[in-house]
Amino acid sequence: MSDQTQRDEALDVTQSFIVQAPAGSGKTELLTQRYLKLLSVCDEPENVMAMTFTKKGVSEIIERVLSALQSTSRVRPKEPHKQKTYDLAIAVLKRSKQRGWQLLQTPERIKISTIDGLSSRITRSSPKKEQLATLRILAQDWEREKAYQFAAEQTLLMINDEDHKQDISSVLLYLNNNIEKFYRLITSMLSRRDQWLGNLCQGDIKLLKNSSKEVIIQHLTLLGKKSKYRFDKKFFDLLSINDKFGYIKVLPINKIEDLEKWKDIARLCLTKDKKPKWRKTVDKRNGFLSIFKEQKHEFIEILKSFGADDNLRELLSEVLLLPDPILSEMESDILIDVIQVLKLSVVQLNLYFEREQVYDFIEVSFRADRALDARFYISDTVLHYEKKVIHILIDEFQDTSSFQFSLIRKLIQGWQIADGKTLFIVGDPMQSIYRFRGSMVRLFLQTRDKGVANVKLKPLMLSTNFRSSKSIIDGNNTFFSCIFPNQENIDRDAINYLPSQPYSDVENTSAITFYPFLHKQHQVEAISVSKIVTNFIKDPEKMDKNIAILVRKRKHLKDIITELEGKNIAFEASKTSPLKDHILTKDLLSLTKALLHLGDKLAWLSVLRAPWCGLLLED
Repeated sequence: MSDQTQRDEALDVTQSFIVQAPAGSGKTELLTQRYLKLLSVCDEPENVMAMTFTKKGVSEIIERVLSALQSTSRVRPKEPHKQKTYDLAIAVLKRSKQRGWQLLQTPERIKISTIDGLSSRITRSSPKKEQLATLRILAQDWEREKAYQFAAEQTLLMINDEDHKQDISSVLLYLNNNIEKFYRLITSMLSRRDQWLGNLCQGDIKLLKNSSKEVIIQHLTLLGKKSKYRFDKKFFDLLSINDKFGYIKVLPINKIEDLEKWKDIARLCLTKDKKPKWRKTVDKRNGFLSIFKEQKHEFIEILKSFGADDNLRELLSEVLLLPDPILSEMESDILIDVIQVLKLSVVQLNLYFEREQVYDFIEVSFRADRALDARFYISDTVLHYEKKVIHILIDEFQDTSSFQFSLIRKLIQGWQIADGKTLFIVGDPMQSIYRFRGSMVRLFLQTRDKGVANVKLKPLMLSTNFRSSKSIIDGNNTFFSCIFPNQENIDRDAINYLPSQPYSDVENTSAITFYPFLHKQHQVEAISVSKIVTNFIKDPEKMDKNIAILVRKRKHLKDIITELEGKNIAFEASKTSPLKDHILTKDLLSLTKALLHLGDKLAWLSVLRAPWCGLLLED
């Protein structure tokens, strides 16, 4: 394998690493091997702690570790990577016997959990009086929504309080007195308060004003660097004859005052499409009079030379999306009121938590963060974890939010260079899809370049793909290298594509096939899908294979399901149709309507036709 050296190096338990591992590269197996290697040299199993972001991920890693330990009673496998895991498991059981761990009998000593699970343990271990009570986590969505809704309703009731009447009334007026919208927005914000509450407590409106200016300056700085050698003297000489934009004599800089100049350059050079492109023609609407034919041609030639520079095009188009640097008085006033209302809603939510003795995962994370905060004193919780935890492994690091990153940083804030403690991070920034939850690719890139707290990490890259055939991997390399940015950019959360290498040389010429359709040809597309499925299941060599149909949204399945049902093709579809459309739900609704209104003829006919009665239409 081309990356075997990196895989071997990752098992050096004296060093800290950050591993970029694309899909199918065996990252879970590698993390399992390092976990076993650490167990084989530590004093107690609790010295090693592994974390990931989902319960499913936790279950998979625990299952791998226990399976490896249990496999030692069987014959040593022949595959090299399985031999490595087998040998490490043997070493762990030997260590377990030496130290009296009884690891197979006490698997709870294997410390693998989610970040939320770690937060719960930290909170429970905190000696503060208010945190000694047994916590009940609101695990169900409806429980959390109930709490957020209650907080929103209580916040609105505070309009009767003279101290808060003005703030709440102002927000309601801004929402056209739409109370349901008020509730909806408050509950939505409370469900992700970990992404904004810390910022509101650091300066309120001044922070918002300054942050918008920082965003503008940061973006203009990037754009200026990228444009420096593109928009040359010839560009501005041609611009000088332009009626609309001739006032721009030289390349603007990254000052707030130059924002409008950058916007005008973007308006001139780019189309107004949803995804702007370089203009292919210019005319008097763009400031070029018809008498300047030769100059217009030269200008278009310059834009053509930018054609392959997607990064410049994106940066320039995003200028038009930048916020105004100065808030109007009305905007400032409403923002101040919104901030106050949000703070009130958090207070009401915390009162609900205290009264009901329940908490959501965000609140538990807040408490864990406070328990680890050593700005004013070194807490017993920090000392406990610094003494007990020597090695930390983190999976799926690309899904880390800034708040979770803060928790991890505080957990290892006391670690020093050469103290024998290690941090092992695995992830794939190309698979980061949880931006809506606050995860940021830049955290992976920053950690790779700068480390975490005092811990510097050596970057490793895996490239071998064990999951797919050579044809699929080659196709993906071709497609995604065009889709991803050419250069990574921390400030814009941009990551370039890392090509994979196939472990197997087996090729399949029909591994990837495109069936293009015009926009919104849903029925035609569904017919084509059903034909492909029909041909597949008729093939004797493929009859025992499974077929998966993936769509972007549930509604896209509607026509496909209709076609499959029309051809009597059996399929399994989980949670693809609303509950109200299920036949059982319709029968229950008919029964309810019939009982509530004895004269509802249609409802009674439906009841008589339902499975519990089963009368035929003739009856």
